[in-house]
Amino acid sequence: MAKKYLSLLLLCSCISNPVFAAGGQADDPVGEYSPITIYDYDYFSEFGPVTLLDMLERIPDAQQILAKSDGGNRNGGNKRGFGSSGDQILIGGKRLSGKANTISDALARISAHNVEHIELIRGAAEGLDVQSEGLVINVVLEAGISTSTTFWKVGGVYYEGHDVSPTFTLSHSGSTGNLEYMFGVEKKHWEFHFDRDEIYLDENGNQTGNLYVQASYPRPSTAFTTSVSYSFEENGTLRLNGLYEPRREDGEELRIEQGLNPFYRRSAKDTSGSKWEIGGDYERSVGIFGHLKTLFVINRDKNNDLVERYNAADASFNHQSLQTILNRSEKIIRASLTKAIADAQSLEAGGEGAFNSYDQSFNQISYSAEDVIDDVIANDEVEISEKRYEIFANHNYNISPQLTTQSSLVAEFSTITADTILPDGSVSRRQTSFTFLKPRVNVRYDVSGNDQIRATAEKRVSQLDFRNFVTRFDNGTQQLILGNTGIKPQEDWQFSLAYEHRFSNDVGSIELQFFHTRFKDYIDNVDFTVYQNEFGDGISPDEYFALPPSDALRNATDFSAKSGNIDRATAYGLKFKSNIRLGFVGVPEAVINIDYEYSTKNTTDQFTGIWRRFDRHSDHTLKLGYRHDITSWKFSYGVNGEIKSDYERFYIDYAWPSSPYPELSAFAEVNVYNGIKARVEGNQLIGKRQNSVKTNYVDHIKFDEISRVDIRDTRAAQEIKFSLQGTF
Repeated sequence: MAKKYLSLLLLCSCISNPVFAAGGQADDPVGEYSPITIYDYDYFSEFGPVTLLDMLERIPDAQQILAKSDGGNRNGGNKRGFGSSGDQILIGGKRLSGKANTISDALARISAHNVEHIELIRGAAEGLDVQSEGLVINVVLEAGISTSTTFWKVGGVYYEGHDVSPTFTLSHSGSTGNLEYMFGVEKKHWEFHFDRDEIYLDENGNQTGNLYVQASYPRPSTAFTTSVSYSFEENGTLRLNGLYEPRREDGEELRIEQGLNPFYRRSAKDTSGSKWEIGGDYERSVGIFGHLKTLFVINRDKNNDLVERYNAADASFNHQSLQTILNRSEKIIRASLTKAIADAQSLEAGGEGAFNSYDQSFNQISYSAEDVIDDVIANDEVEISEKRYEIFANHNYNISPQLTTQSSLVAEFSTITADTILPDGSVSRRQTSFTFLKPRVNVRYDVSGNDQIRATAEKRVSQLDFRNFVTRFDNGTQQLILGNTGIKPQEDWQFSLAYEHRFSNDVGSIELQFFHTRFKDYIDNVDFTVYQNEFGDGISPDEYFALPPSDALRNATDFSAKSGNIDRATAYGLKFKSNIRLGFVGVPEAVINIDYEYSTKNTTDQFTGIWRRFDRHSDHTLKLGYRHDITSWKFSYGVNGEIKSDYERFYIDYAWPSSPYPELSAFAEVNVYNGIKARVEGNQLIGKRQNSVKTNYVDHIKFDEISRVDIRDTRAAQEIKFSLQGTF
């Protein structure tokens, strides 16, 4: 199937002037070496779009960016402050001044009638709030017109074997004079259901038992959002937005084992929490000093997760409890001045401050009777604060109409303080400070109006995942993972070279990118065992495993692993993506998307010493998409699929290769009456997640002594969503 699609793409690339084009015509100034393609509202009018998202979905080049925007950062993710990079979809040249409040949510709430035009900007461009990663989408809204629009959406979601849950969205936006506003409420419902069959084998391949696992985790929530924008005529523009989202999760997991070690466990999960966020930006001209831009965000996320375990179907009390309490917050402010410094050159300089706190506790307690503690298995509490300051300068230089460069230099200074609260109430503090210089250079060269070459060299520093600082329970392996407060941020140098060909008449584009990355202090699982010989002298791991085998010494050694830093890791590969209208085969309103990545990412395994690929990394990822808009019927449908190659997890006492099943989703939508759209979509339609073989070792994988082999086959419930939406 993949070869068939690639052959189709190559055929497309040989056609320089396709006969067919769908819908209206984009402003495609290919003869003027312009990196900007403009789609005005008339281009979309015959489709009858309801929201901005409807419009973007009909632009071939926007598909991959929409997919990335939808899933990448709903909870702030590992995004490091605001920085110079960010969402590649902007509103009025500005990013959304929020992290929990994401651009993907905003797209579905903006009425299509409020859109003046959409710009696709390729390569480096000045005046934008983010540095380009190849393509930036900028949405320009109508201004200066008093409007009032209400968007509504009602529907539901059904998971295979479970009840239908209602969902709705209601938002109202308007403008009067210099004031623009929006407020909305959305009732969300997401569930995760899976079941798994496992077969247990001993070291000789004989079956010793089997396990059945069934789990359901419904996650309903209600989000309240608002945004306000006011233009002060000569004194700039102020934008504010806010989010408040309380949530609950009442899940359950059942594990039943039969064989040599029969076992029963029912785990009831009770989770409550909430998050809120306030963000904003202000910009204005400051005369000879240039243009001032500021952004800020303040947010907080609280979560209380309690899991109670029952060891029999008729148990009168829980025999274990696991509780995780999290309270995290973030405050960021960024300000910069942008000024033209010469013909075709501009300079942006400024600073950013970020102040994060992350307080988390975890305990696991066993009970011999109701409310009678038998043992405290784990008790870990860490309070973390991070203070980070950046000063930066971004330089744009339009050397010629065909050649543009964008360079930047960021100096970062940060301090992380981690306080471990000991059982007696005392505090063990670890404080580390870091200084990083992060240069970046991006060059764009327009070979012709249809062809562009981009080259980027960039130094990056990752945001630490503070969950790795605290002990936690890994439900997939059913074991405790110890925390490590000494992890350093991961650094990497990334080099990329991309070639893009854009077909005339808005038929689509193809892009090929090669990349290479060198990592320093790569974060992965690391062996933290304290190795000693039979006399109690500290020795290296190599010296320990070179000793004559000794059961007594092995039994006395506490083998342990944590997240930590590895000196060296590398990655290289290529990315290929294409978006092509199928007019050349007589279906001008259909688009096919191909997104393929081959990447080899390797590091030194900290338990065996071998050079191996990254933990949970697939070398090959192929995404295929097909969308067909039948304008005369005001009807659209599409199919999307994803295929990944095998991957593996590596740890001190297991090796775990997995084969993921393909993922398949589909949708159909129709404008039923005067801008009212009905939509149905299905996700996880294959209903399978992965199969795997987990080889467990007695203690350390290097001894190669197998204790048990688990053969797993995991399935997931299919998801069906349906909705009716419109504006008035």
